[in-house]
Amino acid sequence: MKQIQGFKPLVLATALFAASIGAGCASGDPVANRTEGKTPAVIGIPSDSLEKFGGQAGIDVWVDDLFYYILADNRINQIFNTHGHVQRQMALNKELENMVLGGPAHYSGASMSAAHAELGLTLTQFNAVVEDAYLACDAARTPYHVCNQLIAALAPFERVIVTK
Repeated sequence: MKQIQGFKPLVLATALFAASIGAGCASGDPVANRTEGKTPAVIGIPSDSLEKFGGQAGIDVWVDDLFYYILADNRINQIFNTHGHVQRQMALNKELENMVLGGPAHYSGASMSAAHAELGLTLTQFNAVVEDAYLACDAARTPYHVCNQLIAALAPFERVIVTK
């Protein structure tokens, strides 16, 4: 079992909850108008963010670590276990993270709003996922400033995830 290292204070809100539960891209979402091939990183995210994150291999390690912490987190693990196949959630999360950092434009999930419409998620639950995301960065040895780039890319999804 992995050792949980102390996490740094939260500096950004993120929509990791959305990506983790299998959210996706639809009208109004930053990645809605994707096309096949390489996409530009989300506005404001450096074009080399995916490379600094370690490419797809780095994302894969980070998502695996993220779900380790999410599934061990009693504040939110029941939501993930109840509302979807965890392995599918992980696969969709890997696709989305790659894409928002400027990688290949392939995301097969539902829209963020559709994936979360009936979950009634709170800001407290949302922030629990953010905390777990930073723990995953520590576990994956992803530099904090690089981790912040991914979290900043996902942050706009918060407005459609938190409904309570």
